[in-house]
Amino acid sequence: MSKPIIGIVGGSGTGKSTSLRNLDPKTTIILDLERKGLPFKNTAFTIKDCDTLAALDRELKAAMDNKEIKVIVIESITKYFEMLLSQAQMMFKGFDVWSHYNRSIGNVLNRVKNDSAVIVFTAIDEIVKIPTPEGTEQARRSVAVKGKEWEGKVEKEFLVVFFTSVKKTKDGGMEYQFMTNTDGVCSAKSPMDMYAQQYIPNDLAAAIQQMETYYK
Repeated sequence: MSKPIIGIVGGSGTGKSTSLRNLDPKTTIILDLERKGLPFKNTAFTIKDCDTLAALDRELKAAMDNKEIKVIVIESITKYFEMLLSQAQMMFKGFDVWSHYNRSIGNVLNRVKNDSAVIVFTAIDEIVKIPTPEGTEQARRSVAVKGKEWEGKVEKEFLVVFFTSVKKTKDGGMEYQFMTNTDGVCSAKSPMDMYAQQYIPNDLAAAIQQMETYYK
């Protein structure tokens, strides 16, 4: 059985990277395209800086070949898209830029499908306009991506898509959560009854544990 692919989607500062804090460093590798460090105190994680697409390809292959690794985090798919478009613009002209860009996105999303490690992508979101059967358009929060071919469609490659949510508590603090299923605007999703609540703590380790229990 293929391992789940998870998307963690939301704006900057809404808890995407912080949600990684309780993952087991012994069985987790973080492929860091953002190269900005982790927003919590834990130096035990194996972090591979990927400043080029070739570096990402190399480190991703090594991580997927390592049977001791149970979770591979790609931080972030947004940065991957940016690097990919820059590469395509240097290598090609006109329509060939987008042909390479779109094909490469499909290739990497297919490549990470495996039966060994859970793959996690963090991503920035954007508002897209989705056509309705009535001929109108509906606003939808989705994974940000350039061009039209993958707009609003990246999530179809993921089993679970968590959207980050930040709410102010009664005592004036901030509560960071995951939205587990769509509210009609966000493209959050998860298998039926996997998570009992619409909102859960932004603890990826706990969310994966619940996912594993669901499939037992």
